[in-house]
Amino acid sequence: MAGSNLHEPRTVLEHLLRQQERTYEEVAAEFERVARMQGERGLTISARHLRRLASHERTGTTPATRRVLHAMFNVPGDELLRPWRPDQVVEVAGRSPAPALQKETELLQMAADEARQFAMGRELPVGGEVIGSLHDEVQELAGLYVNRPLPTILGRLIGAQSTILSLLERRQTPNNARELYFLAAVIAGLLANAANDVSRPELAMTHARTAYLWADYTDHDGLRTWIRGLQSFICFWADRPRDALRYAELGAAPASATTGSATAWLFAGQARAWAALGNAGQAKAFLHKAETAQELARPDEVDNIGGLCTFSHPKYLYYAARALAGLPEEFAAAERFSIEAAEAYADPTQPHWDFTCLADSQISLALARASRGELDGVADSLRPVLALPPEHRIHDLVKTMHLVHRKLNSFDTPVSADLQEHIEVFSETSLRQVLG
Repeated sequence: MAGSNLHEPRTVLEHLLRQQERTYEEVAAEFERVARMQGERGLTISARHLRRLASHERTGTTPATRRVLHAMFNVPGDELLRPWRPDQVVEVAGRSPAPALQKETELLQMAADEARQFAMGRELPVGGEVIGSLHDEVQELAGLYVNRPLPTILGRLIGAQSTILSLLERRQTPNNARELYFLAAVIAGLLANAANDVSRPELAMTHARTAYLWADYTDHDGLRTWIRGLQSFICFWADRPRDALRYAELGAAPASATTGSATAWLFAGQARAWAALGNAGQAKAFLHKAETAQELARPDEVDNIGGLCTFSHPKYLYYAARALAGLPEEFAAAERFSIEAAEAYADPTQPHWDFTCLADSQISLALARASRGELDGVADSLRPVLALPPEHRIHDLVKTMHLVHRKLNSFDTPVSADLQEHIEVFSETSLRQVLG
């Protein structure tokens, strides 16, 4: 049963679990059901993680997890994870009632989610409908990745990969095998991004190398190009600009045989790497190449996945801003590109909207204004970034915030010191800490 009676409850959650005739596995399944009905699509919790929360071995949770626990036990999530005191009076929770659904469409969404999970977990004959369903799942996840916190979709990413690999263990027609390896490569690329977001570049590169092997199997140059861009991206954020250039150069051959936007991503990544090495001339030359390639791109199979797999014009603006913001003498151009990028990402209803690109563009604007000596402008630019919840504070943003922190050393005022303290708190409560 959930919550052993061999010792006093260690948390309020463990106390409440002991009042119920359910195992941790059953409670975890109930968590997933309530999450779906609360609109927290893709949110899951393992029995092991739930047990660690109840025993106070883990205390960090995402806001989404706390909301679902609140709905299940009718006790605020923070209260559930506090140490249990024998004199506490907490209303014993029974089986959580189904939350009131506000719209019929929520019922339809819940039914669709359950059907998808059932279909993904069954050994169905592999035909057009099964592969089409997997393609839709991967396409949706690539789109969600750029506008939803990682903890809300990580379970679905891992589940999609598991389903695709289990199908590849069975005999497939050449066409089906190619399509499955294509989807496997994209999912591995998304998982590489996820590992990078939680500051694990070595794990990110493991996923990316696997993705490239699968891309080779499909013989798809657009996919090869995209993954070389991903490897370059990982090296850039790991403070390895020379390696970032090397991987981008390895992508030159497949890029010459594709029409997709991944070629522009390669050039933009090279621009950022050259800027990190202090070479303004090369940085600006590759930004020009990236702009031209983005304008001439014709969508290929990778671009049609969308989301993280597409290099749009707003993303070019963001890359230009980030590259030039690292070059103090280019602060005027960096400020212009940063403002344009922030404006391009201002509307979250746009299909290209990406919360990371928006936030990093605002940080680039802060860097440009710091180079100009405008401390008030730095504070204004950072305000929306500092307000981001911890699950949005990915590795890339923390790294760029550190550049602002160092830049603020030149001011040496109470205002600059206060901003540095806020940046330090931002870094200490990032996605890496949320996911442990």
